Amino acid sequence: MKKIKPPLLLMVITIFSACQSNQSVNKDLATGAYSRGNGIGVNDVTLEINGETDNRNEFVFGESVTLIFNNISGLTNVDGKTFPELSMHIVKNEKDTVLLKPNLLERLNDGTDLSPLQLQANFIASLPNRENEKYKVFIEITDKKGDGKFNYELPFTIKENDLLDIKSNGIEYSTIYLWNETLQQPVLDNNVSSEHLFILILNDIEGLELSNEKVFPIFSLDLTDNNGNTMLSNPNLLGAYEETGVSPKDLKDQVNAKLTFPKGKAKNPCRLRVKLKDKNSSKEVSISTKLNIN
Repeated sequence: MKKIKPPLLLMVITIFSACQSNQSVNKDLATGAYSRGNGIGVNDVTLEINGETDNRNEFVFGESVTLIFNNISGLTNVDGKTFPELSMHIVKNEKDTVLLKPNLLERLNDGTDLSPLQLQANFIASLPNRENEKYKVFIEITDKKGDGKFNYELPFTIKENDLLDIKSNGIEYSTIYLWNETLQQPVLDNNVSSEHLFILILNDIEGLELSNEKVFPIFSLDLTDNNGNTMLSNPNLLGAYEETGVSPKDLKDQVNAKLTFPKGKAKNPCRLRVKLKDKNSSKEVSISTKLNIN
């Protein structure tokens, strides 16, 4: 079974613009964000969510989060250039590292002459949220030619994307979401393009009954338009394993269904219904949503 996983976190680093006091401690009471400058100063930190300036620390699963560090000062200047270094890591429940990026500015080994200076770091909040996990992102800006540091941390939680209505009876999972493979991002609303490829992704499936060290999943899919016309239908996308079974490990890694929507044939909204059932018990997880296909 081919395993398809989107990048858990996508990093985007850009450089623009600096100048400010180099000793500082700040805390944002609204988000819990904390920063400390020691030799390196940052005028302010801007939080953008899906490209819009915001100030919250609860992110919907799949949202794009950008941290912008404005007007950086205090870096050692050598022949008109500065040599910043930027690291980023995210920790779950104060102990488990889910991201570690020790050097996000590898392309700047030769320094930059941009002044004022701005650094940005971006991640996609596609992280588990089934057990009230708590996360914290840590960012450190250092000086390759000096001893200055600037540290920033932001605690955050993940809220389930309400695009999908998910009901589970005895089957466990970590995340279930609709992924736009064409745009390389989760689907956050009901509007989908017939020109894009989508993948419905179920991660860390557990709970199916074992028989001779195998499990026997049935993974069905139906798409009907608002007039009740069937647009897509498959009684078992895992039909190859219906009689022989599959290793629980392979099933746990990921179950997915690739979707392309017929163009110009849909009477919106369309209803997508997907069900993962256990052939040997009454256990199942059902997924449904309404989509506007354009």
